[in-house]
Amino acid sequence: MRRRFLSLLLVLAPLSAALAQTPSEVLAASATPFHYGVAYINPSGTLSNCKLILIDGVTPNPKLKNYEEDGRDKIFVDQAAVLNFLAAQGWEIMPTGGEGHRYLLKRPRR
Repeated sequence: MRRRFLSLLLVLAPLSAALAQTPSEVLAASATPFHYGVAYINPSGTLSNCKLILIDGVTPNPKLKNYEEDGRDKIFVDQAAVLNFLAAQGWEIMPTGGEGHRYLLKRPRR
């Protein structure tokens, strides 16, 4: 009888700890806040080069200026290079319906 009681206590101990948490604690632990953005890939005329317009939700870009490095527009070889660049920065890339050059971006908030 004593063994059964001890084994029952060992099985139910983690359950009681889980039930002691408030619902807000459970939601806060399970819901990781995300950071969203939008990327527009701007093909440069007849050349295969592309430029990126990045709206990351933090840095204002009301005039849709091209992404810059060292004060100059960053030029990419093709669309895949732009997507690889965004993925290397931790963005999860999701295409939008209807527009082939527009992508929704999502990554965990830092």
